[in-house]
Order: sequence, then C-alpha cells, then structure tokens
Amino acid sequence: MNRTVLAPVLVVAALFALGGCTKESAASGRSGTRLALNKPADQTMKQGDSNKVAVSVDRTGFADAVNVKFSNLPAGVRVTEESIPAGDSSRDFVLVAAPEAAVVTKQIVTVQARGQGIDTSTTFELTVKPKG
Repeated sequence: MNRTVLAPVLVVAALFALGGCTKESAASGRSGTRLALNKPADQTMKQGDSNKVAVSVDRTGFADAVNVKFSNLPAGVRVTEESIPAGDSSRDFVLVAAPEAAVVTKQIVTVQARGQGIDTSTTFELTVKPKG
C-alpha cells in the first residue's frame, strides 16, 4: 500500500479508536430493556458551596424510577438527591461541600444508575477549591 492511501486509512482508524471515549454508558436487560446514562459535565466548586450536576438517562422498555448513586466523593462532599423519578429523563443532583471539605483536583467521581434490574455507570471529574 502506498503512503497516499495509507495516511487516510490511519486517520480513519484513529477516529474509530477515539470513539471508545463515549459520553454515554449503557446496559441491557431481559426482554429488550435498556438503560443509558449520559456522562455529567466535570465540576468545580469551593469549600462551603453547592453545585448542581445534571444527570440524564435514556430508558427503553420501562418507565420506572432510576436510582442514582455517587461514589468516590471527596471527604466532606455529599449529594442531596437519590433518584430520577418515573417518567423523567433527567434531574439536577446537588453536590454540597462542607466548609472543611477536602481540597482536591480532578478527583474521579463515579455515578451509578440502576433501574429495572439494570446497572450502568460513568464518571466525571470533581475539583474542590479552598474557600476564599
């Protein structure tokens, strides 16, 4: 294969390889059910502040509530909500950082969604800056 043909082939192959960095995580269940979780935006907040994190899901084959769990939050940071109600596709979850919350840079936080016996998860980065 000559170089003029090889270069475009390599570019296309690289684009397909990068496609693995998806903004959606999905899992399928029995009877054609499916749950997809969209990656939340990365977040930056200060100690003592709160921040809204938009979490959205796509359901196929069911309309029940989807339980949402956040893990690997920095010490002193908590979340106020626990689910996306039946019929809704998104919800703002509120991160609350205590005044003495750990100061971190780009900590990986996992968001897990569970509905109709299907689990899927994704991550986002959370930075907590000192108050001031």
